[in-house]
Amino acid sequence: MKLVEISMLCLLLMASSCSDETTTDSDITTEKTDGKSNESFDARAKREIMASLAIPVNEKFTLRIYKEYINADTIEDAIITVNRLEYAMDEAIKNNREAKAAEIGFTGNYNYMFYYDGAIDRISNPIFAPSSPGRELDIEFRSIVAPTRKDVIVGYRIRNSGWKSYFSVFNEHDLMMVFQWKSFDFAGEDHPEALVHSYEENPNQVPMDIAIYESEIDSYTKNIGDVYKYIPSITKKKALKLKFFLDPVAKKYRLYPEFAKNLPKKV
Repeated sequence: MKLVEISMLCLLLMASSCSDETTTDSDITTEKTDGKSNESFDARAKREIMASLAIPVNEKFTLRIYKEYINADTIEDAIITVNRLEYAMDEAIKNNREAKAAEIGFTGNYNYMFYYDGAIDRISNPIFAPSSPGRELDIEFRSIVAPTRKDVIVGYRIRNSGWKSYFSVFNEHDLMMVFQWKSFDFAGEDHPEALVHSYEENPNQVPMDIAIYESEIDSYTKNIGDVYKYIPSITKKKALKLKFFLDPVAKKYRLYPEFAKNLPKKV
């Protein structure tokens, strides 16, 4: 996918904010029970999120819960993801745009993320993740901005490209997106692009830098099968291309000026 196409999709679709399978109307990853009431945390999350997204009771969707100590306190938090592939397909059919929607991988606001802050016992408003709903959001936790808390790395797909968005907690309770970059592109084509995201110490501040290295997909073949089930193996093989540092005032990662010449050229 060309950079300008992806950029336009993200700009058009990005909203500001930002387990076991069952045979019921949703798939829910089961965790422990919330001791504050007779309702389990899973049931509460499903109830609140269905109301927030106005999901009808007969819609099949997937909800998953990832528990972690995200901010600096000692109370467990969670990231909750929701995938509405069935809704995306039904909307395309209803609007007579099934072929066009399929061509762009049904890309739109059909993947969502919610942040549960255990200290205040609150589930956030939805954080929209414009992407292809053929694959659910991938969630990873890693200490990048501060060693005392976990940042949330959200992996998602736009057609045959893979991207990562990084979220960090500020002021103990505010989950904010601090960085976003591609990890691969043109999967299943002749010349795929592969990038390694590396987290490196900064001698001048606590937050780590994010370095982007050019690479190749290990043992690549064009016959990748279902593009949304495909998980490329990418290891660092080539030179450093871009490097970003956290601007603590803006709460965003910024490019070191000397790497500006390596930015992809728009076409």
